[in-house]
Amino acid sequence: MKRVPKQDRSGQTKAKILSVAREHFSAYGYDASNIRDIAKSAGTTHAMITYHFGNKDALWKDTITDMFKRLREVISFDDNLAKRLQEPEQLKYFIKKYIMYCANHPEHARIMLAESIRGGERLNWMVEKFIRPAHKQVYAPALRKQIKDGVLPEIWEISLIFIITTICQIPYVISSEINLIYGVDFMSDESIEKHTNSVVSLLFPPH
Repeated sequence: MKRVPKQDRSGQTKAKILSVAREHFSAYGYDASNIRDIAKSAGTTHAMITYHFGNKDALWKDTITDMFKRLREVISFDDNLAKRLQEPEQLKYFIKKYIMYCANHPEHARIMLAESIRGGERLNWMVEKFIRPAHKQVYAPALRKQIKDGVLPEIWEISLIFIITTICQIPYVISSEINLIYGVDFMSDESIEKHTNSVVSLLFPPH
């Protein structure tokens, strides 16, 4: 049997811990999550988590850093296909990719909502490190241009950013509620495709 190098095993262990920690912080919030439960769910030990990450605050920050890294990998503006597209097709392409990310990782929005409601140092840290730079450097200028070009409605760009964010994210945060009301599995491939087409049609109605 081929042996897995120790460095690779260490990387796999850290990735598993980060994945499980993201689920715990999403489901239970920061305060109710603890390292022992995360270790048990990850099939490792409390000592292994403290070895790799230190305390809970450090684990949380590494988890959030990894979460935004995954988002950047999905919504990459270095995407070769996107570079070949003209507006508004390029913006549609990124919205479609973002919806797929939201469907695959509803825990991202759940963590953001919980921290936004609570406020405080963790939210401040996320905003300063990840969110404000993305909004100021990428999202706001891109949407501002689309508004100016008449592609998107002429409304306040801040409202537009959060309207788009909300319609992409929230159905996957409350998918259980949708299922109870309509009997629809919003996480199914069919529902994701329908929601994606609905969002694109709403934002870019045919002329």
